[in-house]
Amino acid sequence: MTSFRALFASAWMGVQHDLAWTSTPISLAIRAISPFASAMTVSIMYWFGSTYSGGAVSFNPTQLAYVLVGSSLYAQVAAYAWVPTVAIAEGKNLAVFPHIYLTARSTALYVAGRTLSAFVISTTASVAALAVAYGVLESFLRTTIPLTVTPLTALMVGAALIADIPAALGLGYILGAYSLYASKFEWSLPGYIAGLLMVFSGALFPTKVLPYPLSTGATYLPFTQFIAAARVAIVPGISGNYLYSMALCLLGGAVFLGVGLMIYFWAEKRARKDGVIDRRMA
Repeated sequence: MTSFRALFASAWMGVQHDLAWTSTPISLAIRAISPFASAMTVSIMYWFGSTYSGGAVSFNPTQLAYVLVGSSLYAQVAAYAWVPTVAIAEGKNLAVFPHIYLTARSTALYVAGRTLSAFVISTTASVAALAVAYGVLESFLRTTIPLTVTPLTALMVGAALIADIPAALGLGYILGAYSLYASKFEWSLPGYIAGLLMVFSGALFPTKVLPYPLSTGATYLPFTQFIAAARVAIVPGISGNYLYSMALCLLGGAVFLGVGLMIYFWAEKRARKDGVIDRRMA
């Protein structure tokens, strides 16, 4: 029960930290700009390239839906997976941690709470961005983008988003462990990782186009599988097995989270011992 209260308090602190600087609708609208711009950019690039390729590639609305959904979901993950690193960096550099009583391992709960709050915020912003981009693209390109939006498909996409939380949190713990000790690149490292994920998660193109063995490794990443599951749910004509992708996502997420926690606990213990983090207050 104590752990749940600490997790809830950390999540609420994250909401206040990310949204309370202005009114909530304005803050969410501003946060939706980035995923909206991302989805619009890659979608228009695909449309332009396929339309003016001289017949080498023909425009396919299903492929446009593939790119639109993938870029929106990737933006959602990229928006919250880096939060643990930022939380640690703030704790060290902006005197956030000294104002919160933390036991030897409660920093993990604090980081988890901040990540969960960022998940809710990024999901809201990304879904809004996807909806607006969908309407704008249909009007601008004068085409019908095939998306199946029903209560069932919305539930399936939501389940895929939730299934990816352990993997994103595990990755965040690994980056957070680095941030406990390092001051160089601690703010920019998540951006580098996010760039790699854009290539290896199948957000914009199938992972099978990558050279072997990168294609095999990328295919079984939980980030790849959660996007694949969401596409199967919402984009008609996309091949794949929803339950299979969800199972791989959950299994990979469990591995990421387990490894991430082990690395984070080791780094935190070492940091306290070496005086990087105060023994009584982080």
